[in-house]
Amino acid sequence: MNRNKPIAPPRLAEKLLSWFLKDELAEEVLGDLDEKFSSTAARHSIKIARRNYWYQTFNYIRPFALRSTKLNNITSNLMIGHFLKISWRNLLRNKVFSSIKIVGFAIGIAACILISLFIRHELSYDKHYAHQNQIFRIANQYSNAGDFGRWTNMQGPFKPILEEYIPEIELAARTVFWKWANVGENHIRSTRSQNNIYEDGFFYADPEILQILEIPMVYGDQKTALTEPNSLVITKSKADKFFPGINPVGQQMILNDNTESPYIIGGVIEDLPKTTHIQGDFIMTLAGRQSGPGTSGWCCSNYTFYIRTIEGANKEALEQKLVNTRDTYVMDKLREANVTDLEEIQKYQSYYLQPIENVYLNPEEIGDYQQHGNMDLIWVFGAIAVVVLVLACLNFINLSTAKSIQRAKEIGLRKVVGSYRSGLIRQFLSESVFYSILAVLMAAGIAWLALPIFNQVAEKSLTLPWLSYWFIPSLLLAAIVVGLISGIYPAFYLSRFSPIEALKGRTKTRSKSSIIRNGMVVFQFTATVILIITALVLNRQFNHYMNQSLGYEKDQVINILGLSSMAPKERDLLKDELLRLSQVQNATLGDYLPVAGGRTTNAGYWNEGRKNIDPGFEAATWRVDKDYLQTMGIELIHGRNFTDETSDASGIIINERMMKRLGLENPVGAQLIDMFDEKYTIIGVVNDFYFESLAGTINPLAMVRGKGNSTLSIKVQSQDMEQVISGITRVWEEMKPNQPIRYTFMSDRFEKMYDSLLRAKTIFIIFSVLSVIVACMGLFALSAFIIEQRGKEVSVRKVLGASVTQIFRILATDFIKLVAIAIVLAIPLGWYVSDNMLQGMANRINLAWPLFLAAAIIAFIIAMVTISLESIKAALANPAQKLRSE
Repeated sequence: MNRNKPIAPPRLAEKLLSWFLKDELAEEVLGDLDEKFSSTAARHSIKIARRNYWYQTFNYIRPFALRSTKLNNITSNLMIGHFLKISWRNLLRNKVFSSIKIVGFAIGIAACILISLFIRHELSYDKHYAHQNQIFRIANQYSNAGDFGRWTNMQGPFKPILEEYIPEIELAARTVFWKWANVGENHIRSTRSQNNIYEDGFFYADPEILQILEIPMVYGDQKTALTEPNSLVITKSKADKFFPGINPVGQQMILNDNTESPYIIGGVIEDLPKTTHIQGDFIMTLAGRQSGPGTSGWCCSNYTFYIRTIEGANKEALEQKLVNTRDTYVMDKLREANVTDLEEIQKYQSYYLQPIENVYLNPEEIGDYQQHGNMDLIWVFGAIAVVVLVLACLNFINLSTAKSIQRAKEIGLRKVVGSYRSGLIRQFLSESVFYSILAVLMAAGIAWLALPIFNQVAEKSLTLPWLSYWFIPSLLLAAIVVGLISGIYPAFYLSRFSPIEALKGRTKTRSKSSIIRNGMVVFQFTATVILIITALVLNRQFNHYMNQSLGYEKDQVINILGLSSMAPKERDLLKDELLRLSQVQNATLGDYLPVAGGRTTNAGYWNEGRKNIDPGFEAATWRVDKDYLQTMGIELIHGRNFTDETSDASGIIINERMMKRLGLENPVGAQLIDMFDEKYTIIGVVNDFYFESLAGTINPLAMVRGKGNSTLSIKVQSQDMEQVISGITRVWEEMKPNQPIRYTFMSDRFEKMYDSLLRAKTIFIIFSVLSVIVACMGLFALSAFIIEQRGKEVSVRKVLGASVTQIFRILATDFIKLVAIAIVLAIPLGWYVSDNMLQGMANRINLAWPLFLAAAIIAFIIAMVTISLESIKAALANPAQKLRSE
């Protein structure tokens, strides 16, 4: 051994002892160990002395000697494993109650997961742009003494005005989404094929739209792809379909067999994201397009404008600048175009810049031609998710406190052997979090299994983002938070038991805790009855729409689509040939239909001689032939129908609402003038019918003589619809062999108008059923426990002669009282919620008392069935099994 080398104990061991030991012990222990180290090294060796020093170091690291601020925390963390072991044993010991806790939690969390995915998807629209805060949609805004409205339609020549006089606007683009000139659906083919293929998703736009919306290009250039007249941009999926394996830029495509005006592909773009409000696969250029009805001039507002501002532009200042620019450079042009109400426009009309991320949900309620989400629906579904989760949490709290008697002796014993209340609270919170984590795992599985069904109902393509960095941590955080919230009350309640009273079995559980527990049961069933009421109201409102008298006949009317590829004479010939079929009663060539997918146009009207005097009003304007009214079953209440006479070219048929708006008592023969200075003579008035949503009001409608070019509607009379379709198909194939027939039933298109309401109703009912299940699970478990506690009482009553009916009445009375209180509270609250839900709906149902009575009866029956399962079982049990130990 080297005598010159200093002999010292291990420094790491000294540091460990100094760090872990209490201050009053550290100095004494270190001194003793140093003396022992020196003597061992002198008598044996340094190696043995170091080994013994480490042994003594670990020996001194005991709980009684540790610093409270250091290793006590580590020791507490090590207790988690002990807590989990106890939690697992309790789960196995009380399988039914534990299963209800976990399954109830799982249902609530699964509902939250599904609804959260839906809400996240709805809120994620148009939030992916690099210039997010610079992209807007321009809307007109009218405000006059409480009369307020916003809409998107603007005049086409406004674009060069914006570009020249407002430098804050970096890019501007017009778009057309309404049914006009190939917008929407078409039959298309490449020049290399003779077979037409049906496609939808066509719309018009200026070349700048690709830059404004930052649409990535696969082939071609953003700036030039749509600059040439008759150019077309298609998505990658359509390029792969029509031109597999090649770059299609420069290739020609034929729309509706119009070989005289082919479209040239100027570029291929990536498929538009699902989370953008503009959806389509074919963007047709507006460059060079000056022909066609209403495509140019200051008279017509046909375009929706999108702009990208320069960085840092002030939104409010730009809105004012738009007004100033209009007043300075546009008013004279409107006057030249004979636009009326210029003074009113200048005084009350301004502009609003809608941020791009607001367009889909459209909280500003701007009128346009696009599909939107529903912010109210998001709030409703979010509220349902919270309600279901709260019901599940209340189940946990109720069952945990109800089981307090069985755990009283355990708590008392733990306190006797030295457990502090804080340790018991940590144990019960750990159990709660343990149950919550199990519930989250089960909920993730339930959500994964239910997601395809949910997607089908909601018409979404949602997925569980397993690989996203935030998803798993969010689930774990949710499990911990929900577990802690649900376990706080039971933890504090159970941990306060006196050890002496607990060991003697004298814990009081039927006083304040019983009141709280009963209150939670009442709250659960109140929320459940409210959801039942609103579900019944939604269902009845939807059925009311489906069975409402519409003012026209939608049944057994077949719409044959895709006639745009035919010449006018071919369309007339098709109509004549179909009328030869014995099952066909009437037929009309008309694109304007009172169902989803029909064409829409509007025009302003005045009584003759009053255009520059009275304010005009807007009316839907349809072009129909002489067979339209009869085919659709629309009643003519004044005057006559159209004929083939030349004089009827200036005739017009209006509805009752327009007659009232014009202030005419004897409308037939009255003269009208429209915004294009066309003069018309009223030849007839039709009964008001719903040509828009039943959720709105009937608006003014004008019909002028004309024919459609894309839809032929036929009224059939036959019970054998397959035979009818077969005959129609045969006629079509003879006339159009290169294009498959495409048809729909008008009744189906009518129902499609209410798809969103149907989806909302279905989703609402599904989650309402889930809430009922959760509430019933809690009521079942609570009733089972209380009946178990009263088992000896029931047995004694049976021995003394009580009947099964009497025992059932005794056991069920308390629960029936709670359910009755919940129903009494829920009915006025349900009425308030339902009435607010129906606010703003036209043709809304009346909230009559039978609806609420039905909800009360349903809730009462559900509660009685739930309670009866255990009550009858207890009433039929052999009393000897409970009394044998007495």
